[in-house]
Amino acid sequence: MSSIPLGFMFRLRFSCRRAPSSLDPRALAPEALDASYSAPFWSQIELAEDSPLAARARNRAKGRERTNASLFDFRLAWLPTGLAFTTVVAGKSEQSIFLPTRLEHADSIRLCLDTRDVKESHRASRFCHRFVFYPTVAASPTESRPIAQWAPINRAKASPSPVDVSQFALASERRADGYAFSAFLPSGALTGYDAEEFNRIGLHYIVFDSEHGAFALQHYAPLPAEEDPSLWPSFELT
Repeated sequence: MSSIPLGFMFRLRFSCRRAPSSLDPRALAPEALDASYSAPFWSQIELAEDSPLAARARNRAKGRERTNASLFDFRLAWLPTGLAFTTVVAGKSEQSIFLPTRLEHADSIRLCLDTRDVKESHRASRFCHRFVFYPTVAASPTESRPIAQWAPINRAKASPSPVDVSQFALASERRADGYAFSAFLPSGALTGYDAEEFNRIGLHYIVFDSEHGAFALQHYAPLPAEEDPSLWPSFELT
């Protein structure tokens, strides 16, 4: 009998601060949000055994000391016009560019969002969104670009209005030991988002890295973290 993941014993709620007035969401630099906007993460977690990244991640991690706080950072802010977040992944031994045809092997950020934070159902409503962001997709043999995709939620009762991910403002910066990524999701692309009327959202993220494994806000396998909105922590827009 498998043990119950520790994170399942808690329902978490955090604060999401309003972005500084000087922030230009359409030109969101990796360091635009200071450390006071950092969102927590439960722990570093190992990739599932059947993941195509699992063997690579285990082999590269052998014999290396890893400190989560020095490897990973996720920051989140809200505006009346949408949501902004930044991610930094460090400590990588090589710079990776992934082919558009092989994204199943790529570093990625999966973001699950419930714009009304309804915890009464295990199945997603039309206010629930799931996006996958790829920071380093090949644009040429030497250059990369970030891309975003809308992804359906398994067993959803309803889907949000069609999402045009071209509305998102994305930026990615390759660094010597990793990458920095930032995104702004405008309210017009997020069904139900109204920060002045509803000051709480449900949000969950999982950052997959080809070397380190995965980082999650709270839940990961075997729990259905990407399809059950009742598992997504709450964020109060303060």
